[in-house]
Amino acid sequence: MGFCRALTGCSLADAVYGLRWFISPLKVGYRLFLTALGFSMGLLACSNSDVQPVMSDVPPPDFSGYWEVDYARSDSVQNQLNSTFREVQREVRRRNESAEKGSPYHGPRLGDVDTLFALAKMAELVTESTLLEIEQDTQWIRIERENSFALICSLGVAGDETSRLGREICWWDGQQWHFVIQLPDGLSVAHRFTRSGDGNSLAQRTKLSDPRTGHDFVISQVFGRYDPTKRGYSCIETLSRGRVCTTEDVDPE
Repeated sequence: MGFCRALTGCSLADAVYGLRWFISPLKVGYRLFLTALGFSMGLLACSNSDVQPVMSDVPPPDFSGYWEVDYARSDSVQNQLNSTFREVQREVRRRNESAEKGSPYHGPRLGDVDTLFALAKMAELVTESTLLEIEQDTQWIRIERENSFALICSLGVAGDETSRLGREICWWDGQQWHFVIQLPDGLSVAHRFTRSGDGNSLAQRTKLSDPRTGHDFVISQVFGRYDPTKRGYSCIETLSRGRVCTTEDVDPE
């Protein structure tokens, strides 16, 4: 049976609690997908015909460095989920009221509610990286994301690569870096990175779309620069165990 499919009589608390069992297979599958994807290619991207990226002639500023999320200035996926759920409930009530009055209803498409909540949970997974390490030179930009695969793009031409898993598109539009992921079943994940004028803040906007839901999930995060040598631990990449971090003494100032 679908999770709160009709939403009639389903409270917000029931919905949030139900997500615990409804999303579990998706969460595991998505993590396995990320693992496989990290080995096969740096990024999947969009197959939508309306995405026509053009690499700008405006040189991008320097995004390189270490970045950590600023929770005070970033969206909460849970708040977005609660807001969307309340919107869906209001829409259901409007539809029911119109049906009771025998009048036609011309509101927005409700979409598949089960898929909508799955999309919300995937948004949480996609945006869970709290640390970014960006390398940039005259040829490439590489955005390493904690516990996820790297986003890579050429500084010369827009990227466009197709595989059995999807199609890759990335580009610089003169103000922002775009990385778009499109899976064969229609799921789209679009990342957009913008650096502040002073170079101390980095904004990441992530939009997840699925044609079955009728809703998009948009999560905005703000990252600030940090010095990894002053965080109290150091990390190295190993072939056998991935990234290994150890505590270290921090000299008092």
